[in-house]
Amino acid sequence: MPKLTKTGFEIGSSEAGAIVLGKTAFQNRHDILEKHKLAKAGVETIEPDLKSWALIRGIFLEPAVANMVEFWINELCVKPCQMWEPTEPYQKARAASSIDRIVKLADPLTLKNLEGKDIVMSGTGVVEIKTDRYHHDKPKPEWIFQVLHQMHCSDINWGMIGCFDQNFNLHLYPVERSANLIGIMLEAYDEFWNLVDTDSHYPPDPDPDADIVAVSYPDGWETNADISGAAQGYVEASAEVALARAKLRELEKERDEYKNALVDVMYLSNITHVDADGYRIHSEYISKPKRKMVETDEVTETLKFSVKELN
Repeated sequence: MPKLTKTGFEIGSSEAGAIVLGKTAFQNRHDILEKHKLAKAGVETIEPDLKSWALIRGIFLEPAVANMVEFWINELCVKPCQMWEPTEPYQKARAASSIDRIVKLADPLTLKNLEGKDIVMSGTGVVEIKTDRYHHDKPKPEWIFQVLHQMHCSDINWGMIGCFDQNFNLHLYPVERSANLIGIMLEAYDEFWNLVDTDSHYPPDPDPDADIVAVSYPDGWETNADISGAAQGYVEASAEVALARAKLRELEKERDEYKNALVDVMYLSNITHVDADGYRIHSEYISKPKRKMVETDEVTETLKFSVKELN
């Protein structure tokens, strides 16, 4: 989808996640703020000629992935849907959205959300198209805010994300309209425009390794107690896992002792196969090419996570 919004006067949907969350994999709120302040002041900025490969890949694959999304929706519904690419932005006060696709369902469509709950969609919805090289079988938080921004600007009540991943799999993620999350988003927009209008700045980002206090919660989580309850469950389950692993190590040690005894007796007897009371045992030293692990220029995305009890 080409950019149809006006920098300096409207927040675009691709900027929503970074403004609400502080940063995403591709941008942060500080850079977005400076870009809008310069545009509002009439300062022309030169975009770099070289685009990231992720952006180039997404531009070329978007039409194909959109076609696959439409095909898959029609496989799930009895009657075919209608899907099209809007040519004009959807606008609200100081916010606008270039939506990848609009879909109109002839039949209700049911998709499961991340909690396994059936979400039934009918009528008209927005569709965000994604290609993700490091996909973990769930939509990224910034994608959710991007679609919520689109729903807010278009007054459409539901959306979905169609994601084509690194394993050539297509995922359809439903996005429900959330008054709570849209409220958080609009509060972040008010702060953003106040900084633009007063030529001010965001405070420095906190140290990611410093202690923080939770100030906002997922839908259905009311207080820090909900978060600490989940953390306690994680710590207790981790202790059980540690005990299970210790028991597993004991069993593996016992297994290896039996294995070593069999290997030794067969090696000393110069035999590689033996049948004994219903068991066929094969033990043989063989040669095979040695492989060397080398570093490449490519990177992969991993999750860094820990929970510690504070006493």
